[in-house]
Amino acid sequence: IVPSNNYVYSVHHEGRTYIVCLENKTCTCKRFQLDEIPCSHAWAVLKKKHLDVGPYCSDMYKPSNLLDTYKIRITPLPDQNEWNVPGYINDDIVRPPKYKKLPGRPSKKYRDKAYIELYGKKSKNSCSTCGFKGHNRRSCRNGPRIV
Repeated sequence: IVPSNNYVYSVHHEGRTYIVCLENKTCTCKRFQLDEIPCSHAWAVLKKKHLDVGPYCSDMYKPSNLLDTYKIRITPLPDQNEWNVPGYINDDIVRPPKYKKLPGRPSKKYRDKAYIELYGKKSKNSCSTCGFKGHNRRSCRNGPRIV
């Protein structure tokens, strides 16, 4: 952790450098902004400066707001026969999936097929000694090629 000024720090973590600004509550990893709680880099800066983490967390994580979430009464649904469902939703037919996933480990044949579809077939090795495909120089049984 290297300070730039009172609020901006550069944190070196796993070979990368992250810039943490405590004043704006930002970090270049973007977790501080997205989650609105200090990311691991900001946490390290706060611990080094012996600062409380509370002011750097969003109000939505505070216990009072959690309790406020459940203040609203939730009315239970009536019996399913009494539901008022629009006709266009009742007309939709939801079919099960076309393929059934079998229990257990998938066979190698299907795993290889999916791999080939994604990455294409691998090209065969060519031997630098004889020039034929399908093996390499170490396992070559042919003589050297004549040029």
